[in-house]
Amino acid sequence: MFRYIFAVLLLIVAVANATVDLEALYRAANITIPASQCASAASKAGHYASCGCPYVWGGTSCGCGGSGGMDCSGLVYTSYREAGYTGIQRTTFEQINQGSSCGSCSPSNLGSCKVGALFFYCFSQPCPDHVVMYLGGGKAAECPEPGQDCHIITPYSESYYACRTLC
Repeated sequence: MFRYIFAVLLLIVAVANATVDLEALYRAANITIPASQCASAASKAGHYASCGCPYVWGGTSCGCGGSGGMDCSGLVYTSYREAGYTGIQRTTFEQINQGSSCGSCSPSNLGSCKVGALFFYCFSQPCPDHVVMYLGGGKAAECPEPGQDCHIITPYSESYYACRTLC
């Protein structure tokens, strides 16, 4: 039922604004990509989270070791794009609407999580305001806040909001 309502809403938006790519919007909200592509994105996120990439609000590129930088959603965006999935949206507010629910996967139940899953957090309104990517093995990649480099963490339950998977 949701898909039909969503499709009708997208059609209304497309008619109201002829520049909207209806097919691209529908694909972005209802995507499933191969697990190998999610694993590749997670590998890239793990690289950026361990190479000295600084936090830069709105950033989407990192030469590692201090040049460039990324924010949390920029890490997700860049990692998925470099893995070949160009349908990933740029911001946390857009990314939470992509893919599907992770089911029972959560920071406190990692056993059912797929590599590349996205954990969303709510530290302040509006929610969500933070995203991390699950790398597998109980670890995730995060670009936390100004003054800190992106790094690898154990996913935390504090302020957990939702999980989405693209695979």
